[in-house]
Amino acid sequence: MEKKAFRQQQLARLQQMTPASRQVQTANLLAQLTQPSAWQQAQTIAVTISSPIEVNTQPIMAAAWAAGKNVVIPQTLPHRQMAFLPHTATSPLARTKFGILEPTTGTPVDKSKIDLILVPGLGYSLDRHARIGFGGGYYDRYLADFTGTKLTLAYREMAFKTAQWPVDDYDILLDTLLVAEDGVDDKD
Repeated sequence: MEKKAFRQQQLARLQQMTPASRQVQTANLLAQLTQPSAWQQAQTIAVTISSPIEVNTQPIMAAAWAAGKNVVIPQTLPHRQMAFLPHTATSPLARTKFGILEPTTGTPVDKSKIDLILVPGLGYSLDRHARIGFGGGYYDRYLADFTGTKLTLAYREMAFKTAQWPVDDYDILLDTLLVAEDGVDDKD
């Protein structure tokens, strides 16, 4: 399946998830996230401000702050580039043309100072840890020379045994993929 067609199909699938399922799966993923050494050892964690179809990142940021970690969030730049800026609960944000919230102030954090990036996306393959994002290529460009840990959190609806989309040479594979465990009720 072409990437564009897969994205459209996956967006529709994720929009059909119930709020109850999202809440339970997000709690399960947060519990999994805080266990690995990558989280335990990280001082600076990069995360996005989630959209309604993504794993809710607010509890993740709260857990990071409670653990004394620095949180940085992306700001899109020209030429499909991005930088990560410090983020606190009171940081000013603005909605971009993509509909996502980004920081409006702050000094970009050097990539080498970020220990862990929680990489967003629409789908992930369990076999290769390939991901398909929203189509801008921002993360693949940023991660090309990133030396920290690339981790993602996936609802069960986002995880596939193998990629159902073409995986290109420039697609950056993830280090760790955490999927909401089976047995999570998906009914209201």
